[in-house]
Amino acid sequence: MTIIITGGSGFIGSNFILHMLKKYPDYRGACLDCPTYAGNMSTPAPVRGES
Repeated sequence: MTIIITGGSGFIGSNFILHMLKKYPDYRGACLDCPTYAGNMSTPAPVRGES
């Protein structure tokens, strides 16, 4: 299954992504976000394979 996550670079969105990938490792995700003051683009880095 593929899911779309909006706000994935924010606190809640990034933790939701990490939770879903742990619970459902076969899922794929697409993160849509607008980089503003509320988001940190390095937060979802572990999910993208960056550290």
